[in-house]
Amino acid sequence: MKTETLTFIPTPVRKPPTLAADFSWTFVGNAVYAGAQFAVLMLLAKLVRPEMVGQYALGLALVYPVMMFTNLQLRAVLSSDTTGKVTFGHYFGLRLVMTALAFVSVFVIARVLGYDRQLTAVVLMVGVAYGIETISDVFYARLQLHDRMAEIAKSMMARAVLSMFALGLLTYATRNVLWGIAGIVVARAIVLFGYDISERTQGLSARSKPSCGGVLAPRFNWEIQRKLAWVSLPLGVVVLLGCLNSSIPNFFIKSALGEREVGMFAAIGFVVSVGNMAVVSLGQSAFTRLARSYAAGEHRAFGSLLATLLAFGAILGIAGMLVSKFFGREVLTILFRPEYAQQADLLPWIMAAGGVLFMAQFLGFGLTAANFYHSQVVLNGVAVISLLLGCWWLVPQKGLLGAIFAMLIAATVQLIGSILVLLRGLTVKIQMPLCRERAETV
Repeated sequence: MKTETLTFIPTPVRKPPTLAADFSWTFVGNAVYAGAQFAVLMLLAKLVRPEMVGQYALGLALVYPVMMFTNLQLRAVLSSDTTGKVTFGHYFGLRLVMTALAFVSVFVIARVLGYDRQLTAVVLMVGVAYGIETISDVFYARLQLHDRMAEIAKSMMARAVLSMFALGLLTYATRNVLWGIAGIVVARAIVLFGYDISERTQGLSARSKPSCGGVLAPRFNWEIQRKLAWVSLPLGVVVLLGCLNSSIPNFFIKSALGEREVGMFAAIGFVVSVGNMAVVSLGQSAFTRLARSYAAGEHRAFGSLLATLLAFGAILGIAGMLVSKFFGREVLTILFRPEYAQQADLLPWIMAAGGVLFMAQFLGFGLTAANFYHSQVVLNGVAVISLLLGCWWLVPQKGLLGAIFAMLIAATVQLIGSILVLLRGLTVKIQMPLCRERAETV
């Protein structure tokens, strides 16, 4: 009788993408996303009054810090978790609970601040839009952990383009910013349920489909999630303080100058947003490598990569200052309206503050990768205090330029402090093995 020989064909191992490939995908994704965010601002500036642009900016200024705090930077924690002791479902469950808490907090803060019905409705709609984005973010963390940056970029591009078109169409039809933001909500929900949470996007094979629901479904174990929240809390505080750096000037400007000037400030701040796109792209692409090299004790590789990032941030800031100096007025006239171009002299100054902030952000990626969580809380707290004092002193005297000077002071404080914290941490890390060797020798 003839017997059949069974040949085992091993499943090919997926080769991790290179840093260049990850950066390319992440840069393109963030470029499209940032471009769409800017297009949203540009469309609002052309379709509605500056006061309504100011309402949108105030909504972001209130919602963004709250949402970022309750996010607890779970994406960074999950994507740097190489032990796998906590399942994705526990991260997802915690994110759902914290997002609901954030939305309630946004409503309470809006009422305490005494916002009128229109502004409160705008704030809450922005809260819903960012709440959906935070759910996508936790799925991005799982993708990043498995080196699937291309899928993240595709999701960001789809979400950005759909959001831009939905806002533009509804705002044009209604001349009401509230309905435009409602369009963003619908677009983000479509991408979340149609792409982000699918098994194919998450790299789960058809053979594992019976258990896919268990892999991607939220899990609730209050003991595990309490510990996870406690570990992540310092990062939540850090990102809250970082968000306040961009939000605080808006509140001082509204108080001293009015909603119209808030809209103007949001428009001229787009140059920093464009640079920040590249910073976030490169920082996210390099983050896992920074974390792995630091954990493995490869301090030379860690420092070399971080130095490259800092050089990139400095070059980006200088280039932005030059472009703003020579072409700022024309750019503002074309992209927005002539009244916005009257603020063109502020562009080089805000780009100078942005350049310092870019370098501080790269150091923040390094600090997080090295697990310096609590130090960042103190550092960012000092930066926020300096910003508050700067805005309180300078905005009433110098207007929008005073707000930019306050931002520059705070960014400088954060940059210098980050360098000192990282150098001290690395020195201690290097000295500890040497002390053990000496003790063993004795």
